[in-house]
Amino acid sequence: MTKQQWLVRQDVGMTSHHPHERAAAALRADISAGTYAAGEALPGQRELAEKYGVAQNTMGQALRLLEVEGLVEMAPRRRTRVLQSFPHLEVRISGAGHLRPVDTENLGHVDFHAGTRVVNQQAAEALLLSPSARLFESQALLLHAGTPWATQTLLTAEALDSGSGDHAVTVAPFITGGTGQETGHRSRWSARPAAAEENRLLRGHGLTVLEIRRVGYVNERPTSYLLTVVRADRVTILTEGGS
Repeated sequence: MTKQQWLVRQDVGMTSHHPHERAAAALRADISAGTYAAGEALPGQRELAEKYGVAQNTMGQALRLLEVEGLVEMAPRRRTRVLQSFPHLEVRISGAGHLRPVDTENLGHVDFHAGTRVVNQQAAEALLLSPSARLFESQALLLHAGTPWATQTLLTAEALDSGSGDHAVTVAPFITGGTGQETGHRSRWSARPAAAEENRLLRGHGLTVLEIRRVGYVNERPTSYLLTVVRADRVTILTEGGS
């Protein structure tokens, strides 16, 4: 490939050294910018390969990555079609330090690992426990309009009473039992590249995520450790009372 070909999308931040992931990032950026609209058929694979400076089979790999993300649809004997883009989500930070989407009509979640006992040194230290303490772990994938936008993991020294199950995992999670009686909290925020499992769960490749680590307190005693990992390119986070 030529230097000129790679200069086509030097405005796109691409950290991967794999040509198919770089081509996918470039095409993803063009779709996001409106170069190819929802419902539109993309140029043929050979033409796309020439545009993004990769081999034709490499472009095929790139298209399959975008298909996994739900951004395009591939079909035999038909050009790849751009799907409706994922909806962007606005989320407010509540006074209690939880994320609450402004749009409450299209929310959902998938629970997994509910009540599993695990060792998590970082959480144990935050809860002032032995690093080898076995904690109760509950996890969820948070959805908006059927699309994942965040993962949440809650770790506690004591099992939670989820009541009817409606609050086992929600956007403002685990509000029954001990965490419903919190008297304070502390949060720590950072941005980082997503881990491989996070890319898989959030349907992306080479994602940047926001990581929020929240410790809840009851009478100055830490009782809960909540890790929220947000897909940064789909979410705008507002402070309480923001617009």
